Amino acid sequence: GDPATLGEAAHRHFLDGLLVVRDGRVSALGPAAELLATLPSAAALTDYRGKLILPGFVDTHVHYAQTDIIASYGAQLLEWLERYTFPAEARFDAEDHAREVAEFFLGELLRNGTTTAMVFATTHSNSVDALFEAARARSMRLIAGKVLMDRHVPEAVRDTADSGYADSKALIARWHGRDRLLYAVTPRFAPTSTERQLELCGRLLDEHPDVFLQSHVAENRGEVAWVALLYPWSRSYLDVYDHHGLLRPRAVY
Repeated sequence: GDPATLGEAAHRHFLDGLLVVRDGRVSALGPAAELLATLPSAAALTDYRGKLILPGFVDTHVHYAQTDIIASYGAQLLEWLERYTFPAEARFDAEDHAREVAEFFLGELLRNGTTTAMVFATTHSNSVDALFEAARARSMRLIAGKVLMDRHVPEAVRDTADSGYADSKALIARWHGRDRLLYAVTPRFAPTSTERQLELCGRLLDEHPDVFLQSHVAENRGEVAWVALLYPWSRSYLDVYDHHGLLRPRAVY
């Protein structure tokens, strides 16, 4: 729960606890002394004494297409995008590559205890399909979306305002609410979207009020200065998003 409202009641800790899993789902949780007697005689027991059993971690911002450039040289953001990120993301036009990385990425999330994530794919629709298919096979809770970028990026990772809208709409219809999967409208950040694209992001949210939105804001000073040049009418970086109706419930920045 939320410690801001629940205080110490926001969590429960059983010093000698038992977690009961039946048919892949948690069916009981509590003190071992109380629950052990309720188990059938054939129940398999795994002893984790001395360790903590925790609920799955939730990652609210991760880029699966950047798996292969982890630990690339720490240049400034805009240079890093041009040198490493956009070339890596261009490879996701190939379905086989997208599936291979999706499988590895989700395997690594689960191996490290992350069972729910909000994920950026790439501008290629098949990168979203590959990710959702791999998550569905694992019964993971995933919120993800196709990246929208219609300017200031190489052609291999660029869409148009209208194609991005159409692709997103088709992906929402295909994946949102399917099993444990949810969709996020995903403009990368204000500099790589025209005002027309941001307007259409707002339209998608109006048309599908239960989907999410994910983007970036104010990650470094060079980026903030660029946004001020591109959007001279705006009061601030965040105001660009607000102007296009992108500050609302279910928006994650």
